[in-house]
Amino acid sequence: MNRIYQFFRHNHVLAICEDAIDNKSFTLNLSRFEMPDVPDLVEKCPILLKLFLNHNHLTKLPPIIASLSRLQVLTLDYNRLDDFPMVICQLTNLRILNLSCNQISKLPPEFGHLTQLETFWCNNTGLLEIPEEIGNCHRLETMGARGNKLKNLPSSLGLLKNLRWLTLESNELTDVPATMEALVKLVHLNLKNNHLNEVPACLRHMRKLQYVFLNNNHIQTIPAEEDLFGTRFVRILNLSENPLCDEEAARQQLREHLHIRCSERLDTEGRQRLSTRSSEQSEDDEEEEGDVYSDWENSIATSDLDTTDESGPENDLEDISMLIPELSRYITNFT
Repeated sequence: MNRIYQFFRHNHVLAICEDAIDNKSFTLNLSRFEMPDVPDLVEKCPILLKLFLNHNHLTKLPPIIASLSRLQVLTLDYNRLDDFPMVICQLTNLRILNLSCNQISKLPPEFGHLTQLETFWCNNTGLLEIPEEIGNCHRLETMGARGNKLKNLPSSLGLLKNLRWLTLESNELTDVPATMEALVKLVHLNLKNNHLNEVPACLRHMRKLQYVFLNNNHIQTIPAEEDLFGTRFVRILNLSENPLCDEEAARQQLREHLHIRCSERLDTEGRQRLSTRSSEQSEDDEEEEGDVYSDWENSIATSDLDTTDESGPENDLEDISMLIPELSRYITNFT
């Protein structure tokens, strides 16, 4: 019965590939087929923009992947990769890459070739370090490396001026590079469950920050009053489950700053004060932070961000829109 199942599954995969070839599809969804290998037919889909390979049994990527030069979305989460597939570094048009839930302990320096990358997920892979070359990925807006073994971060992280969402929860970080103060667009910073000994001083320079998670670290001392005052623009600064919150005097001092959370839940009074503070913001501030609330709506538990949404027919218009700039050079104007 198992062989029969494998036979039908294999032929189903081939049928999907052939259909994509015949229809010149921009999207190929081969997720959740328990595939041990990528079909050779994928090479005959050179115009692909999106390739979904998540939730399979892949241990490597074949060289034919390099022929997909237009590829912008590649998902490989929940496979059996035990090393970073170097062929990915040749896909220089990639915008979204998901490698979560594999066994990838190291990213190569060539990762810096992915200069168009906007979203990168590498959660729960056993990652030991991030290369300095990640600073070349200037377009990066969203990055997640949760549940790894990172002990430090590259100073080049400060070069990611477009970064808005950074999740490094559940690593072994003892500090963060001072260069991160240059992340002037960062809205969401999750450093929960690390080994930080103090509140990073760079926070006060990140004027777009709204949500900072430092809970469950090793922070023992309260930052200087001017440092706490300097982070007032942050909507929530979570310091709960740190040693400094064990003392009532410290908790009382922290509660005087309306944006600081020193317990897992805000009490009723704290919520009222936070609401009052928000209502007192000027209209100019509200206009400047117009899309900040949408970031909070997207700030779901990072455990829900390991996998990737799969594609469907409703994405065809989006796929076509990606090609419009390139196709426009074939348009002739007649007068």
